[in-house]
Amino acid sequence: MKIKSYNFRFNLIISYLLIVLVSFGTISFFLDRNLEENLLKDIKSSLVNQAYLIENQILPENLRKENTAYLDSLVKILGPKIQCRITLVNHQGDVLADSQETREEVLEMENHANRSEIRSALFGKTGEEIRYSSTLKINMLYIALPVKGAGDEIIGAVRLSLPLASIQKMLLSVRKTVFLSFLLALGLAFVLSLVLTNRIARPINRIIHASRKFSQGDFSHKIFSDSKDEIGELADTLNAMAQNLEDKIKEVEIKNQHLVAILECMVEGIIVVDKTSRIISVNPTVGKIFNVTKQEAQGKLFLEVIRNTDIRDIISSVLENGQFISRELSLLWPVQRIFSIDASAIFEDNTVNGCLLVIHDITEIRRLETMRRDFVANVSHELKTPLTSIKGFVETLLEGALDDKENNRVFLKIIQDHTERLDNLVNDLLSLSHLESRTIVLQKSDFKLRQQVEEIILGFKSQIQKNSIEIRDDLPAGLSVRGDKNRLGQVLTNLIDNAIKFNKEKGSIRIYVQEISGMIKITVEDSGAGIPEKDIPRIFERFYRVDKARSRELGGTGLGLSIVKHIVELHGGEVGVESAEGLGSKFFFTLPA
Repeated sequence: MKIKSYNFRFNLIISYLLIVLVSFGTISFFLDRNLEENLLKDIKSSLVNQAYLIENQILPENLRKENTAYLDSLVKILGPKIQCRITLVNHQGDVLADSQETREEVLEMENHANRSEIRSALFGKTGEEIRYSSTLKINMLYIALPVKGAGDEIIGAVRLSLPLASIQKMLLSVRKTVFLSFLLALGLAFVLSLVLTNRIARPINRIIHASRKFSQGDFSHKIFSDSKDEIGELADTLNAMAQNLEDKIKEVEIKNQHLVAILECMVEGIIVVDKTSRIISVNPTVGKIFNVTKQEAQGKLFLEVIRNTDIRDIISSVLENGQFISRELSLLWPVQRIFSIDASAIFEDNTVNGCLLVIHDITEIRRLETMRRDFVANVSHELKTPLTSIKGFVETLLEGALDDKENNRVFLKIIQDHTERLDNLVNDLLSLSHLESRTIVLQKSDFKLRQQVEEIILGFKSQIQKNSIEIRDDLPAGLSVRGDKNRLGQVLTNLIDNAIKFNKEKGSIRIYVQEISGMIKITVEDSGAGIPEKDIPRIFERFYRVDKARSRELGGTGLGLSIVKHIVELHGGEVGVESAEGLGSKFFFTLPA
């Protein structure tokens, strides 16, 4: 910054000095020319006057008769007085007398008829000439006048010559004075330019310094200037510009933060690519779906990051046509999910400059839709079977079997069993719907879990004895839990009921508890046929049965384990199962300790 400032000051000083130099040089040149011309003019005028005086003193007869003695005496007397060289020539140009030459030397002088000033004088005009004198080795000023006789006859010429050395000395003196004045003016100009440039450079340096701060993003820096000229106005303008930029940048940053927060929190995946299909930005959801980070994806081609040609084709179509595209895709890699992809073009100056992809994960929606369809189908199937049986036996009774005393009671007992099954199914559906609505209020209290389990086991006493099942309650006598006693009783009843129903004859059931990370884990273990591995993930779904025929035969509705799951989750716990086919099952649930 200092180097640039010095360059500016140097250029400004040089500019001032050049202005003074050119101005003063121009003035000096014209002044010198004008002075020289005026001096020559004055000298010429003076010589012409003196030449007239001398011409009046020459007697024409002496000049016509070429009385050299008289003429030589005359010019020798007048020459020193007027401090000029006087030369007299006849009408043919021959030199008759010269104030600075002897008579012998005059005789040896060449004819002057060809001299321009003599030629002009012999033609009756005043002759003027500045010429280098080979005799005196200096520039000479020559003035010649015609000498007329009777009847204006030109009988000769008188020439006055004056060396220009005096003029040169005078001009040199003037030039020295002008040069000294020039040096003084140049010095003053240099000092003044230093002062002026310093006054200009200081605020400009402040402006440069502030501008550098602005370019680095520091808009808090202000330019202080007390001048009211254009520089002061520039400083005020830059301060106002910096304030406006700071306000705009803050506004953009706030909007950008809002946008980033929105993108970060969106459950939908967002991908922005440029017109060359290079990724500009992705949000964290995309990173979770495709297992990539923003740093890994940014600046790379889409296919380098996400190797899916279907999505690439959507991007290419949008970039080519600029039209919105919405499509549903099933991905098998890197995750097996279903997505709804909305792609729209990003325009700049009415030209497609990129593409915005919004990826909605609709896997759960599709799964729920499948579950809903399955639920409707299962409910319809579960209702249809007992209703068909009831309808069939009612029609049988109405057609005459009512009077059949041996079978009518059997038919009625079957109708009663199916009616109870329908009642259980409807009650379980209502209970499950109530639990799923999350509007249920648990009536929590502290109670002894072992005591409740013993009461439930007592209710299954006849079934346990019938199947010769050994049941062991290993719950601690003092184990107390907090929860909705009736709902947790429903959980235990379902699990114990299933353990009895799907156990083998002379099997065993064990109920025990474990404490794990601040939770208590209650497990109902049986020695039944176990559950195939493929069925374990779906065992808690509504109406899902491992052995459908046996489940219906035993009177199950297929909703018990689903109800168990919802009740336990309402208590802040989890349910699970550990089982191997042929080795029994362990159904467990957890509760806060």
